[in-house]
Amino acid sequence: MTPRPHVLIVGAAGVFGSRLARLLAHRRAFRISLGGRAVAHVSARQRELREIDEQAEFAFVAIDRETIGAERLKEMRCNLVVDCSGPFQLAGTRLIEAAIAARCDYLDLADSRAFVAGIARFDAAARAVGVSLLSGASTTPCLTHAVLDHLTSAWLTVDTIDVAIVPGNRTPKGKAVVSAILSWVGQRVPVFREAEWQEGWGWGDPTTISIDGLGRRRVRLADVPDLDLLATRYEPRVRAWLGAGMELPVMNACIALAGWPVRHRFIRSAGVFSGVGYRLARLLDRFGTDTGGMLIEVAGQDARGVPKVARWTLRARKGHGPFVPVAPAAALVVAMLLGRGVLPGARPAVGILSLEHVRAMFEGLEIETSLTAYKGERPLFRRLLGEQFDGLPEVTRRLHRGRPAIVATGEALLAPADTWLGRFLARRFGLPAIDGRVPVRVVIESRGGQEHWTRVFDRTPMRSTMAPAGEGLIEERFGALAVTMRLVARSDGLDMVPVSARWHGIPLPRALLPQVKAEERVDGGGRHRFDVEISVPLAGRLVAYRGYLVL
Repeated sequence: MTPRPHVLIVGAAGVFGSRLARLLAHRRAFRISLGGRAVAHVSARQRELREIDEQAEFAFVAIDRETIGAERLKEMRCNLVVDCSGPFQLAGTRLIEAAIAARCDYLDLADSRAFVAGIARFDAAARAVGVSLLSGASTTPCLTHAVLDHLTSAWLTVDTIDVAIVPGNRTPKGKAVVSAILSWVGQRVPVFREAEWQEGWGWGDPTTISIDGLGRRRVRLADVPDLDLLATRYEPRVRAWLGAGMELPVMNACIALAGWPVRHRFIRSAGVFSGVGYRLARLLDRFGTDTGGMLIEVAGQDARGVPKVARWTLRARKGHGPFVPVAPAAALVVAMLLGRGVLPGARPAVGILSLEHVRAMFEGLEIETSLTAYKGERPLFRRLLGEQFDGLPEVTRRLHRGRPAIVATGEALLAPADTWLGRFLARRFGLPAIDGRVPVRVVIESRGGQEHWTRVFDRTPMRSTMAPAGEGLIEERFGALAVTMRLVARSDGLDMVPVSARWHGIPLPRALLPQVKAEERVDGGGRHRFDVEISVPLAGRLVAYRGYLVL
């Protein structure tokens, strides 16, 4: 009888390691060793696993990833070692080096941005001895890329990628997970959004998502490997974003609170709260549900150039959420030891598995997925103007086409507020205080029936959201100020004329109605030209800018 391939799971007593062992046990094809620091932690797991596959042995191996040497792996005759121990934000590379020296393949569940990126420095050494080292064989980045490869395989372009992970509160949580999250909360986080690399804050940038069966959940920016890998592999034109959120609002608030002293530089890391955070999570785990989920939404142009939005969701019930992060690792173990194998080298675990390979690991679990794809919604300005939209100049129609997203560049001449009250209000509304001629970049994204505008004058952003307000009416929001304007279609462009306004939702009297001049034209060179001025009674001009864009 051919001996079974030998897999060593490091951190086998943890939330993820124990579940990986269970998935592999159901394959009845491996000899599995459970690595950890104390046999007492895995003894209960051993009994459960041997009931599934008594031939897999499930022997306990005393091991510490920070001190292990190659000789130990050679003695065990491992074919593959899987590191599930975490947190990887604080981990060294001793286990990786030992795997190379022992000529043993290696996988990990790393969710650390730096750790996953750093695996590439072992590529030459791994190739030299013919072993495969894969980092990030988990929800992010392995599963997200399997999904996106499936959704966008024939697409011409990708505009935006949005990923959200929302575990159920009663789902088991390990100390390593709490430590990993708190390691980046409140820290500066590079993220590609609004068509450029920007700096966000860990657990900042809050937004709300909705998944069938879970309802609405609040998610915030997470510092994970996908923030780099989504941007480099899929080259989205506008955004690559990943957020996470807890089910209980109080947990989200506590995590944000832990990040506050980090953001304001009172402490270096919220990791000092790991012990308190873990105890709080255990205290509150009786509340909420045991149902979690995941959302991946991507927008772009399909193979025919048609604007397309694809949405993939996952829902895990009955506390089966922790199986999701280990399913990609299990699928990779099968591929590396029972399938065609993986080419030697060291790299992130992306672009290797198909979505079906991962989904096969969900068999027998309370995990379900769904996929919907649809064309981009009808453009906002076309909905409001009706047949008049077709009479606009071609350049004006392209600017307001909805999807795919617009990224245009040009030049603008700005005049800032000229009174102290005007300058104060301009700051409150997020209006630029630049005086002079500067380059401008405009990003327009159609989402949820609205247009989201970002105008970047030099390096200063000005953001607003346009939404329908009635037939021929559009409302543009600048923070707390919302101005409703009538669209006036012209053969040479478009005008927007103010008719009403609200401040924090309260209608303003006509005497306080902002005076807005907003004109769009096309010049002789076929460029989109704009001329905008915003002023208010008593304060005067808040900002004025005019110039051109090349689409």
